[in-house]
Amino acid sequence: MDLLRIGVFLLGVAALIVAVIGLMIYLERPRPAPTPPFYAYCVDKYVVVSANAELRGVKVYEPGGAVYCVFDQVKAGSDAACRVGNGTLYVVEWEGYTKAVQCAPPPPPRPATD
Repeated sequence: MDLLRIGVFLLGVAALIVAVIGLMIYLERPRPAPTPPFYAYCVDKYVVVSANAELRGVKVYEPGGAVYCVFDQVKAGSDAACRVGNGTLYVVEWEGYTKAVQCAPPPPPRPATD
């Protein structure tokens, strides 16, 4: 009878060890990063907003406060373009989520060398 109790006890300890190892593996595995609601980039004096989710009330403005565009709605998977001035930095904001977009002029052409 004592041998049976020891066997059941050892099976319980083994099950507990397997459960702890499984829990450690579950807690230590890397989680995917959350997808941002939009991406923003600059192309030839246009700020392009690419929406990953449906967005309402997206604003494009300079850090000084001059608002260039307000988009009432940008559907998920679509883009919206906003013509901007000659500045180099713009802010795209949606419900407190902001992205800074840098618009740099293209580099000057280099002279041809032999």
